[in-house]
Amino acid sequence: MSDHLTEEEQLENLKRLWKEYGSTVIVSVVVATGGYFGWNFWQDQQQAKAEAASDFYEQLVTTAGEGNATDEAHRATISHLAEQVKDTDKDSAYAAQAALYAAQAAVTGEDFDTAKGQLNWVLDNSDSPALQEIARLRLARVLASEGSYDDALSLVANQPATGFAAEQAEVRGDILRQNGDNAAALTAYQSAIEKVGTEQQQRRVVLQMKIDNLKLANSAEEPSA
Repeated sequence: MSDHLTEEEQLENLKRLWKEYGSTVIVSVVVATGGYFGWNFWQDQQQAKAEAASDFYEQLVTTAGEGNATDEAHRATISHLAEQVKDTDKDSAYAAQAALYAAQAAVTGEDFDTAKGQLNWVLDNSDSPALQEIARLRLARVLASEGSYDDALSLVANQPATGFAAEQAEVRGDILRQNGDNAAALTAYQSAIEKVGTEQQQRRVVLQMKIDNLKLANSAEEPSA
């Protein structure tokens, strides 16, 4: 009898606990289940976005390699595909790289406004220091080509991203030379060649040519005794 009463007591305790906490248990299960399926759905969405962006980016690379960027229709196709990548997954590396492709094509066609828009998009949206630095250096060149030397130099005045010290110094030298400041350009080129890795022999050769040409130009400008 005692055992039977104990079972009844246990049953009553279970009923009481269910009455008090049953709804909480149900909600917890629903939340946990919903969170699981919600997370999987979000992951599936992200995967689908990444795959779609990858497909558009592949088309863009193929198009850029096959056509002529001096052709307006070709540039329009590149620009369209770049926008498709950016609209599909703007946070991916594909989007920033697509914008760089579109900017390069725009520069070839001397469409500097479009180029600046694409490069600024990378600066505003990419979280990759390397891609941002590439965009910053290219934007500086575009601004210099328009004669906006002060704006261009401001983009290459701060500490560059890791691995870009030599390239930044070279771009600064090119801008200074374009602006007629040969002495400062020479200093920038000399800084660049000091920062170039020993394995980058071709870049060292190019920089040395720039240095030699500037030295020759400077000596030609010096008044004869």
